[in-house]
Amino acid sequence: MTLTEQQVLITGASGFLGGELARRLMAEGVRVRALVRNPAALTPSPSPSGEGLGVRAASVDIIQGDLTQPDTLRAAAEGCAVVFHCAATLGGHIDVQRRVNVEGTRSLVHAAADAGVRRFVHVSTLSVYGVNYRGTITEDMPPAPGSDPYAISKAEAEAALRATAQLRGIDYTIIRPGMIYGAGAELWTGFLYRLARLRPMPWVGDGSGLAHCIHVDDVLEMMTLLAEHPRAVGEAFNCSSDPAPTWRSFLAAYGKLAHETNDAVELLPALGYAVAGVVMLLSPPVSRGRMASDFLRFTLGRAQFSMAKARALLGWQPQVGLAEGVARCADWLRATPLP
Repeated sequence: MTLTEQQVLITGASGFLGGELARRLMAEGVRVRALVRNPAALTPSPSPSGEGLGVRAASVDIIQGDLTQPDTLRAAAEGCAVVFHCAATLGGHIDVQRRVNVEGTRSLVHAAADAGVRRFVHVSTLSVYGVNYRGTITEDMPPAPGSDPYAISKAEAEAALRATAQLRGIDYTIIRPGMIYGAGAELWTGFLYRLARLRPMPWVGDGSGLAHCIHVDDVLEMMTLLAEHPRAVGEAFNCSSDPAPTWRSFLAAYGKLAHETNDAVELLPALGYAVAGVVMLLSPPVSRGRMASDFLRFTLGRAQFSMAKARALLGWQPQVGLAEGVARCADWLRATPLP
């Protein structure tokens, strides 16, 4: 069964990944419904060419609702074959993140089951593994999110999904993307491009740590495959470059795009950890400040996320190499005003 001419529900369609998924599916003839808290948020977003080809109210079935208000979700799922759950909150107190990311997911699964949805595709994150694993990280390793409130809430959301889906008898699958980059991605494209243009560019360490990035087009390909593949049911899949490039290579690709040489000031890791320690001491419990040392460990680490499971069960692996992926960002970056 294919998605063409079926109706699907996308949460988070006003965001980067959800918006890109909506555009991709509409281009393939899929009928897209978007669950949004604020319909005005569905403004055109930049395409790789810099033109306004974003999600528009005229081309999407808009359902106004809120993950924290369960009674608004059943109507959104009604008549849909697949739910793509991209929505999440990344900031704020962990209690807020749990209300949206955990309880919101649980409520959405119930609504999908009530509506007869055949598959629930849940967007999680590699962050659920935390930063303490070494070597090759596979999906068999249990979540260990550490002190990151977002990672904690996403790990709990996966558990809520599994328990609720088993209770309600609905098929589900989980994708755990790495750092999603591409035209329109502010953090892992816009911010890193601006960083790479600094002369000299500051960086902790020598840049040999691994950057677990993945181009948005690869993420979209895996998501649509997970919506249909019979062997995806009940499984979680990493979605990251394999092998991952180093941070030096990742930033150099953006620097090359900007015609910069990427001369870097290598700050001693010990200095970085000292600063991180001060930040942690001044931060409240279970906050982003408390993960300062974890973030440094993440950028300096050389653990590799395995894509072997996706290759074995789905016959799939990322197709967009680093040079090609960054090149696809060029028009958007050049058309985006730099601060």
